[in-house]
Amino acid sequence: MARKPDRNEEAVRKAEADLKRLGEQSEKLLGTGTTSEQEPEDNIEIWGKRIGRAVAYVLGAYLIYYFLRRYGVI
Repeated sequence: MARKPDRNEEAVRKAEADLKRLGEQSEKLLGTGTTSEQEPEDNIEIWGKRIGRAVAYVLGAYLIYYFLRRYGVI
């Protein structure tokens, strides 16, 4: 006899499929992301993203430090 899958197994299977789909669609943190098979790798674009992210992190850290110093928290 074939066993009927219960609702919990179905929910788990659906959640795993959703997580896999989201992982494929999202860009990785500090990574270059995935390039499509048809589009060749563009080193300038890859390095531009890396430099832009690094500058954003440094600027964000500086602003946090500045506001904490400015308003007497540290």
